[in-house]
Amino acid sequence: MTMYTLHMTRANFTCWRDDARRLLAARVPPGNVLWQSEDSAGDLFASGGTDLPPPAEAPLALRLSRHELRRLECASHYWHTHHQECRWALLYRVVWRLAMGEGEALLAGDSDGAIIEQRVKAVSHEVHHIHAFLRFHPQPVDDEHQHAPEFIAWFEPRHDVLEAAAQHFIDRMGQHRWLIMTPGGAIICDGRQWHIERPETGAFTVKDYQALAEMEDDAEDLWLAYYASTFNPARLNEKTMVRSMPSRFWQHMPERVLITGLISHARHGAQRLGQDSRLATRRGRTIASNGKSRH
Repeated sequence: MTMYTLHMTRANFTCWRDDARRLLAARVPPGNVLWQSEDSAGDLFASGGTDLPPPAEAPLALRLSRHELRRLECASHYWHTHHQECRWALLYRVVWRLAMGEGEALLAGDSDGAIIEQRVKAVSHEVHHIHAFLRFHPQPVDDEHQHAPEFIAWFEPRHDVLEAAAQHFIDRMGQHRWLIMTPGGAIICDGRQWHIERPETGAFTVKDYQALAEMEDDAEDLWLAYYASTFNPARLNEKTMVRSMPSRFWQHMPERVLITGLISHARHGAQRLGQDSRLATRRGRTIASNGKSRH
């Protein structure tokens, strides 16, 4: 049987789903499809000069629930590394198996279903990270730049979470104009509508971001004072802290200048206090780490 090569350089889940429908209709098994990685060159839809075949006499059809589609789409945002299977190949094998009546293909106890589950969790976790650790920088607005973003941010996710994360920021930024840049793309919102822009070649870089951003932020000092004053040395658990706030995000967070000092301060005696020392020295009650209090 003919081998078909699909170059997924600029693909998204919608493109993949359309391709998968055509392949299923033609009853092309997973072993006869080569899904090239995102680094491949060429058109989105190429097959070595041979068009995809027309629908078979008995085409395969598949109906998925909304929940199943959401899981597959979430897994499609997982950026595989060189030693992992291409996301599009995995997804097609799963839908092929489902179309052939293997309903267990999406269950966590199945070999393919377990990979889907792991990727869904990884992507969902990265969505939480961008919500928690992205920091906007306000930008100067004047008549000359009245349509420019009022807030701009840089983030480096491990997976493609732009679409999944967008609504969170739309709900919280009101009608402000803002921009979030990542290596794989940018979310641009004018206060009413938003879209995702992908780099034409390669990836966006920190230098691209810095060329757009005005990094002076009058509110940053206020944020740092607040962060330091609410840091509780008595409750510091470094392993838990790094697991909840991975250090790979620190370099783009303004509080990075405080974290090392706060940890050191806690190690050298401040853990006996339940408050930052600047608050503990004020008149009032000091909460000791053993749960007892003194005036």
